[in-house]
Amino acid sequence: MRYPSLLNRERASGKLLGEEIFEDLKLTLLLGPETIDAMREPAASEDIPVRQSLFRELFNPQVRESYIRLAADAGEIGRLASALADVRCDNERNCVYASLASAVVRFCEDAEKAGGESFFAERFRESFKRETKTEEFKAVSEACLNLAPMLREVRVNCFRISGETLRIRTESDVTVVSRLKKCAADLGLPESRVVRELETHMNPRFVNAVAMLRPECFIAFREFYEKYSGFYSEEILKYRSELNFYLEISAVMDTLRKNGMPVCMPAVSSERHISIQGLRDISLLCKDETNIVPNDAEFTEEEPFFFLTGANGGGKTTYLRGVGIATVFFLCGCPICADSAEIFPLDGVFTHFPRDERFDSEGRFADEQRRVGEIMKQHAGNSLVLLNETYSTTSEEIAVELTAKLAETFFDSGSFGIYITHQHGIGQSRIPFLAVLVDVGDKNRRTYRIARQRAASRSFAEDILKKYGLTREALNARFPAGKEAAR
Repeated sequence: MRYPSLLNRERASGKLLGEEIFEDLKLTLLLGPETIDAMREPAASEDIPVRQSLFRELFNPQVRESYIRLAADAGEIGRLASALADVRCDNERNCVYASLASAVVRFCEDAEKAGGESFFAERFRESFKRETKTEEFKAVSEACLNLAPMLREVRVNCFRISGETLRIRTESDVTVVSRLKKCAADLGLPESRVVRELETHMNPRFVNAVAMLRPECFIAFREFYEKYSGFYSEEILKYRSELNFYLEISAVMDTLRKNGMPVCMPAVSSERHISIQGLRDISLLCKDETNIVPNDAEFTEEEPFFFLTGANGGGKTTYLRGVGIATVFFLCGCPICADSAEIFPLDGVFTHFPRDERFDSEGRFADEQRRVGEIMKQHAGNSLVLLNETYSTTSEEIAVELTAKLAETFFDSGSFGIYITHQHGIGQSRIPFLAVLVDVGDKNRRTYRIARQRAASRSFAEDILKKYGLTREALNARFPAGKEAAR
């Protein structure tokens, strides 16, 4: 069977988002590695609404529950597939394969009952309905049903080794692990809450001894493997990351709604622009922040690229991450945390955030130049580029020149983007500016709001003076004698 992708990856461009993007946007703190793996390849533009339709259906608890069962099935298939790859004798292979085939049968049967009314969900379900009606599937399913008692029987054993003697006897359904836990409890030891996935390699000698104890079982396992070894396909393993993608993103959206934040499905724009109202940076959830200040983001053909300036701690990086996360989520067909949005399908997203651990012996400035060069080579003029204080490690004169040149290049390329900078020497650039707003009526309280402004110079200078306590008010407070002399 050719398993239908829940992500329609066969129609995707094949271009991958860089791993550093998810690190820069702090999505690695919010999402698991399998979900991020699924998100690295954005959807084809026509498939963005298709994925959105499935996300809408996962808001229904009954539909969600059917996909949670599928995810559990896929996880079991993945575990058994790993065990099959590690077998060290034929008896072990035959036994593991019988368990793996049973897990695949269970997945197919649950998939044909998966919920959802959308075309996407219906197509997925119908594919498995056709599969379960084939003669091969029926034969494998019946054989797995017959093998199930044998698999249970050989799993429930205890053994004892004395020198070279190995003794095995059938036991009850009470497992060794459960007995060890009871012993620990009797000794007053607390139960461990840590769950570890350990790779265990069973000794072939032990497996073969079990096979000698239950020859009729292992003969049946061998015959099953010889007859149906082509039934299992590694292609089914893709569902582990695909299902985790939908369920984990849905869980994040549940958290947002629970905390009173909006969730919307961005419209796919036919015009080249990005328009997001009430955008939130959901990476702040990692800090247990739920009172997240909303902002708007507008990128057009006329104003595709912006400088963003303002004092540290005013919300610039938060705004940058919010725009980046919303765009990545949109390109993957996910809901976003915003009041409303309309976004043009871009070819990619690129980020350049400072991270000290990346710098090696070549020096920080050289590292910045190298990474910027990589972005310049990869972006194709229809991307989102987010630069966070690039060229902040060299002299002001060189930094101003390089910053202006880089921003002009992106501005003319057709890509959208934001460049956070403190280089006030670029104040006369034709590139528009965004700035951090402060509440001047409340002792310049930070509002964490970002707004369009005409130029950067005055805002930058005021921010620097405030940062170092050099405003007229601050100097007068510190040097009252000077204030009197001035009078």
